[in-house]
Amino acid sequence: MAEKDYSHRDVTDKLGLKPGQAVRVVGKGDKELLERVQVKTGRALSRSAKTPADVILYWPRSADEIVPTLMELKKDIHPNGGIWAITVKNGFDGYIKQDSLIPMGAAAGLVDNKICSLSDRESAMRFVIRKEDRR
Repeated sequence: MAEKDYSHRDVTDKLGLKPGQAVRVVGKGDKELLERVQVKTGRALSRSAKTPADVILYWPRSADEIVPTLMELKKDIHPNGGIWAITVKNGFDGYIKQDSLIPMGAAAGLVDNKICSLSDRESAMRFVIRKEDRR
Protein backbone atom coordinates (compact mmCIF):
# COMPACT_ATOMS: atom_id res chain seq x y z
CA MET A 1 0.00 0.00 0.00
CA ALA A 2 1.34 3.44 -0.93
CA GLU A 3 2.15 5.88 1.87
CA LYS A 4 -0.25 8.83 2.11
CA ASP A 5 1.11 12.35 1.62
CA TYR A 6 -0.08 14.77 4.29
CA SER A 7 2.46 17.51 3.52
CA HIS A 8 -0.23 19.79 2.10
CA ARG A 9 -2.30 19.71 5.31
CA ASP A 10 -2.12 22.51 7.83
CA VAL A 11 -0.17 21.57 10.94
CA THR A 12 -3.20 22.23 13.18
CA ASP A 13 -5.14 19.66 11.15
CA LYS A 14 -2.29 17.17 11.50
CA LEU A 15 -2.53 17.66 15.26
CA GLY A 16 -6.27 16.99 15.07
CA LEU A 17 -7.17 20.32 16.67
CA LYS A 18 -10.75 21.53 16.59
CA PRO A 19 -12.45 24.82 17.48
CA GLY A 20 -13.24 25.08 21.17
CA GLN A 21 -10.66 22.57 22.39
CA ALA A 22 -8.70 23.38 25.53
CA VAL A 23 -4.97 23.22 24.74
CA ARG A 24 -2.22 23.28 27.34
CA VAL A 25 1.40 24.04 26.48
CA VAL A 26 4.31 22.46 28.37
CA GLY A 27 7.82 23.55 27.46
CA LYS A 28 9.12 26.02 24.96
CA GLY A 29 7.12 25.73 21.77
CA ASP A 30 7.41 27.36 18.40
CA LYS A 31 5.75 30.80 18.62
CA GLU A 32 4.24 30.62 15.12
CA LEU A 33 2.78 27.16 15.77
CA LEU A 34 1.28 28.29 19.07
CA GLU A 35 -0.34 31.30 17.38
CA ARG A 36 -1.86 29.02 14.74
CA VAL A 37 -3.13 26.65 17.44
CA GLN A 38 -4.81 29.53 19.25
CA VAL A 39 -6.47 30.73 16.04
CA LYS A 40 -7.66 27.20 15.21
CA THR A 41 -9.14 26.51 18.66
CA GLY A 42 -10.41 30.04 19.21
CA ARG A 43 -9.22 29.84 22.81
CA ALA A 44 -6.29 31.10 24.82
CA LEU A 45 -3.59 28.52 25.41
CA SER A 46 -2.96 27.42 28.98
CA ARG A 47 0.26 26.69 30.83
CA SER A 48 -1.63 25.65 33.97
CA ALA A 49 -3.01 22.30 35.08
CA LYS A 50 -6.03 23.91 36.77
CA THR A 51 -8.52 22.44 34.32
CA PRO A 52 -8.30 19.28 32.19
CA ALA A 53 -7.07 19.77 28.65
CA ASP A 54 -8.28 18.17 25.45
CA VAL A 55 -4.76 18.39 24.03
CA ILE A 56 -1.36 18.97 25.60
CA LEU A 57 1.53 20.12 23.43
CA TYR A 58 4.71 19.02 25.21
CA TRP A 59 8.27 19.98 24.25
CA PRO A 60 10.64 17.86 26.38
CA ARG A 61 14.03 19.32 27.24
CA SER A 62 15.68 15.89 27.55
CA ALA A 63 14.88 12.20 27.22
CA ASP A 64 15.29 11.71 30.98
CA GLU A 65 12.29 13.88 31.79
CA ILE A 66 9.82 12.29 29.38
CA VAL A 67 8.46 9.33 31.39
CA PRO A 68 7.86 11.23 34.65
CA THR A 69 6.40 14.21 32.79
CA LEU A 70 4.05 12.03 30.73
CA MET A 71 2.91 10.34 33.96
CA GLU A 72 2.00 13.76 35.39
CA LEU A 73 0.44 15.07 32.18
CA LYS A 74 -1.71 11.95 31.90
CA LYS A 75 -3.63 13.23 34.95
CA ASP A 76 -4.25 16.57 33.23
CA ILE A 77 -6.07 15.44 30.08
CA HIS A 78 -9.67 14.45 29.47
CA PRO A 79 -10.02 10.65 29.21
CA ASN A 80 -10.21 10.87 25.40
CA GLY A 81 -7.59 13.63 25.17
CA GLY A 82 -4.05 13.40 23.86
CA ILE A 83 -0.52 14.49 24.64
CA TRP A 84 1.72 15.43 21.73
CA ALA A 85 5.42 14.95 22.50
CA ILE A 86 7.15 17.33 20.10
CA THR A 87 10.82 16.73 19.40
CA VAL A 88 13.45 17.95 16.96
CA LYS A 89 14.26 15.79 13.98
CA ASN A 90 17.48 13.90 13.38
CA GLY A 91 20.33 16.26 12.59
CA PHE A 92 19.33 18.91 15.16
CA ASP A 93 20.70 19.40 18.66
CA GLY A 94 18.55 17.66 21.26
CA TYR A 95 17.38 14.91 18.88
CA ILE A 96 15.46 12.09 20.59
CA LYS A 97 14.95 9.01 18.45
CA GLN A 98 11.24 8.57 17.70
CA ASP A 99 11.44 4.82 18.29
CA SER A 100 12.56 5.47 21.87
CA LEU A 101 9.44 7.54 22.59
CA ILE A 102 7.12 4.54 22.20
CA PRO A 103 8.40 2.58 25.24
CA MET A 104 8.60 5.84 27.23
CA GLY A 105 4.91 6.42 26.65
CA ALA A 106 4.14 2.82 27.59
CA ALA A 107 6.14 3.23 30.82
CA ALA A 108 3.89 6.20 31.63
CA GLY A 109 0.76 4.09 31.00
CA LEU A 110 0.04 5.63 27.61
CA VAL A 111 -0.13 4.31 24.08
CA ASP A 112 1.13 6.08 20.95
CA ASN A 113 -1.42 6.33 18.17
CA LYS A 114 -0.20 8.95 15.71
CA ILE A 115 2.96 10.59 14.45
CA CYS A 116 3.35 13.57 12.18
CA SER A 117 5.85 16.04 10.81
CA LEU A 118 5.26 19.59 12.02
CA SER A 119 8.06 21.33 10.16
CA ASP A 120 11.48 20.77 8.66
CA ARG A 121 12.79 20.82 12.22
CA GLU A 122 10.14 19.14 14.41
CA SER A 123 7.96 16.07 14.51
CA ALA A 124 5.34 14.96 17.02
CA MET A 125 4.03 11.73 18.48
CA ARG A 126 0.61 11.58 20.15
CA PHE A 127 0.02 9.57 23.29
CA VAL A 128 -3.41 8.69 24.65
CA ILE A 129 -4.81 6.83 27.63
CA ARG A 130 -5.56 3.20 26.81
CA LYS A 131 -9.30 2.68 26.29
CA GLU A 132 -9.47 0.17 29.16
CA ASP A 133 -7.87 2.75 31.50
CA ARG A 134 -10.21 5.64 30.66
CA ARG A 135 -12.62 6.73 33.40
